[in-house]
Order: sequence, then structure tokens, then C-alpha cells
Amino acid sequence: MKPCRELWLPCLILLLPGLLFILCMPPMPIDETRYLAVAWEMHLNNSYIVPHLNGLPYSHKPPLLFWLINLDWWLFGVNERTLRAIPLLFSLLNILLIYRIGLQLWRDSRTARYAAIITASCLLYLIWSSLIMFDIVLTFWVLLGIYGLLKAGQAKNMKPWLLVGLGLGGGLLTKGPVILVHVLPVALLGFLWLPRSVQIKRWYGGLLLALGIGLGLVSLWLIPAVMTGGEGYRQDILWGQTVNRVVSSFAHRHPWWWYLPLVPVLLLPWILLRPVWSGFAMVRKDPGRCFPTVWALSSLAVLSLISGKQIYYLVPLIPAFSLLLARNITTFPADTSSSRWYYPPATLYILLGILVYLLRYLPLEGSSADILLFRTGLLALGLITTGLVFLVLRNREIEPLVTWTGLSSAALICLLLVSGDRFFQRYDIRDVARILKAREEQGYTLINKGKYYGQFQFTGRLTRPVLVAHRINDLRNYVENHEKSLLITYEPVDRAINQDEIFFQQLYRGKKLVLWNEQGMKKYLSR
Repeated sequence: MKPCRELWLPCLILLLPGLLFILCMPPMPIDETRYLAVAWEMHLNNSYIVPHLNGLPYSHKPPLLFWLINLDWWLFGVNERTLRAIPLLFSLLNILLIYRIGLQLWRDSRTARYAAIITASCLLYLIWSSLIMFDIVLTFWVLLGIYGLLKAGQAKNMKPWLLVGLGLGGGLLTKGPVILVHVLPVALLGFLWLPRSVQIKRWYGGLLLALGIGLGLVSLWLIPAVMTGGEGYRQDILWGQTVNRVVSSFAHRHPWWWYLPLVPVLLLPWILLRPVWSGFAMVRKDPGRCFPTVWALSSLAVLSLISGKQIYYLVPLIPAFSLLLARNITTFPADTSSSRWYYPPATLYILLGILVYLLRYLPLEGSSADILLFRTGLLALGLITTGLVFLVLRNREIEPLVTWTGLSSAALICLLLVSGDRFFQRYDIRDVARILKAREEQGYTLINKGKYYGQFQFTGRLTRPVLVAHRINDLRNYVENHEKSLLITYEPVDRAINQDEIFFQQLYRGKKLVLWNEQGMKKYLSR
């Protein structure tokens, strides 16, 4: 059967919330706005080799995503709307690759289709599919490399290693050496899952070839970048962003076991279905199950040993777990099918709905009270309705259970987007950015008090770097010797501010973002 007939459901699951993201969501600080700022400075200064952020070389990420954003602007003009289509397009390509990997493993279109549905509807994957970040694009290169490994294990020539090399090179250009964590362990452990007919020496020779291709691809960018980026950029890109992150991360540091309790969360809502828990004992007897098991566990083990951890670092591993869960579902004994499988997800959605409704009666304070910015009544009603639909639809067939479980994830994300408009407005900095742009055109120097993440550069289409002042004395010295300055600070929410002293203020990430005028700056500096 053709993939387009098999994959309409996972594509629909991705596209429904994806379109809402494109229509409703502005770039969110601080990650999305930061990456857009880097792409904007690339576009503004024609600096396509060495990325910059706020006028300084930016070594934290390679340039592929920034190139893709600039390609979008070249095709459609500088805009915000079409950018979310970039991760969404890669997410759809990932679904096709997962389907192909499933077919390669089992020659069973039903298992391959279920794996695609499960991946598309895992809540973390579904949300990240529309965020302008690196992980969905990285997942594409991981899947390309993994698919190449599977083909290499069956081919009698070296051609599939070109796919592996392309995957490694693309991953290196997308998010750096982390691609090796996802592809290299499963390749090195080939003796655990390869057919006995494969010659191990030939296998590892092919792997060296793929590594050479990957390194060759990334060198096309890296060599000119380190030659033109300066000594500091050279040190950071070759050393600081690799070894330092592995040994002692400067951000997101967590203990080695931190990912273990998050894996079940990663696979919601599918872990609530009884059939996905069957079949793990068949791993040793089923070569098809052995491959994704080695892939998932080896990559998870290496990621756990790395100092810096974030839950979305696991996004490229969701397809491996999805393949296993899909196989468990399709091999679950047909005569044990039961309508009782519908009860756990139905119970979860109904309980969540009741909990959300009761939140309004709890004495929430500070950032925890931000949840009340959601339209909790609408959200609660939607969750309870979703749970009731599970109960109404229940029958003894597995197919409708898979279909509705997948669709319920899309419905949940759409519901969150629609009911959270007031919450997301708190992170919408377009009004601030418009004022900053106007003041920049009037000759003002924009000064940010404290660490600056580039959040206003693209949204405001700023053409000059924002001055960053960490110490009040530095700020005072600058203002005393310069005219027409505008100060940006982040104040406690409960601080009373005289309207005559500011250009603008709004709630922002648990604080109050304030744009001070000359009068306000003098008073601020005299405190």
C-alpha cells in the first residue's frame, strides 16, 4: 500500500496543531527569539559562515537551522508566519522515515503505520514539531542515519553507508556532535543485532567511511568558520561546545538518572494502553525488536552520562520507543482484545479535566498562578469530553483505539493553544519590539540591564546590537556620557512604577518588563 494512504492519520495529527501554531503563536522567548535573532543577523550582515548574536560570534549551535530560516526568507520574504513550517516539514519527513524503518524491520505495514502514529502523537514530539528549535531537524538526520544502518546490514555493497554519512554530516551541521550519541552506539553495537552473515570487519570499515563522509561535510563549513571567526570563536566551537558540555555542562546540569523517570512521560498517552506493555520478553527472539531496543537503550545510556540534560534532548529517541510499542500492539493476541483498554486514557483525561477545573479554587501565587491565565473552564470541558469520547467509542477492536489515542493528543494540543491565549500573550514581545524599533530609528541607544538573549533583535527588526550592562556603575557611566538612551529592565511584578517615567511596561516571564525614559533612568540610577 502507498505511504500516502498509510500515513494520512499521523500527518493529520501533526498538521492540525501545526496550523494553529503557525496562525496563533508568535516567536516565544527566549529560545525561539534567540535563534531567530541569530538568523536575522546572518541575513542583515550577509554573514552566512560565522553566526552572530547581538554583534558577537555565536558558537552555541552550528548554522544549518539558521540557513534554513534564511532560505525561507529568500523564498517568502522576511516574515514570522512561514518559519514554523520548517520544523513541521521535517516532522512530516520523519514520519515517512519511521514508516520506512518499520517496514525494513518487519515487512509489516500495520506495525510501521502504528509506529508513525505513536511518534506523531507523543505529546513532546507533537509540541516540538512546530517550535523553531533544533531537535526535530536533528531527528530527521538521526532517522536517515539509522535507516542507512539498517540498509547497510542487508546490502552487499557500500552504498547505504553514504546515507549514514549524510545523516551524520547533516546532524553535525544541525546540533553538533550530539548526532554521534544517537547513531554511533547502535552502529558500534552492530554485533548484537546484525544478521550473522554480515562480516564485522566490513561493517566497521563502512562505519569509518560514513564517519569520514560526515566529518567531510561538516568541514566544508567548519574550516572557513574557524578561520574567520577569531580565536575566541575557534576555542568555543572546537572545545567549549563539545567537551565542556559532556564533562561539566555550564547549563542544565542534572544527575545521571534524571532521564529515567521522564521516559514514561515522554511516551504519553501511549503508556496507558495495556498492549504496549506486552512483548518486551520477545526482544531476544525477534531481530526486529532487537534493533530499536539497542538503539533506544544505548543512546539513552550515553545521554545519561552527559552532564547537561533537558527532556527535549530525548526527542530523537521517541521513534525508537515508538517502533517497540507499535510491535507490541500488533503482536498482542487478538483474542484478548477488550474494551477495557479504553478505560485508562479515558480516566486520565477526565481526572485532568476535573483537576484543571478545581485549580481556580486553589490559593495559587507567583508563577504557579500563571496557569489560571488559561481558560480553565474551556480546558476542563475539553479534557472531560475527550475522556468521555474514549468511553463512547470503546469496542473490542484495536484499530479505533490506536486512531483515537493519536487524535486525542492532537485535540489536547489544539485545546491548550486555544485556551491559553492570555497565557501566551505574556510572552508576546511584539509591542515592546515595535517601540524599541521606533526608538532605534530616532537614534536612541538601547540598553538591557542584565543578561540579554537577543529576544528583541528579530521581532523588532533591530539593525544595531543592544548594549548590555550587568553592573549599575557601568550603566551610570554610560548614561552620563551619552544622550538618547533607553533602558530595558526586568522588575518584580508587585513594584509600583510611575507612568511618567517609562515608555512601556508589560508582564514578561514572571516579571515586569519596563522601558524607562530619560526621567525614569535618572531616578532608577539614583536608587
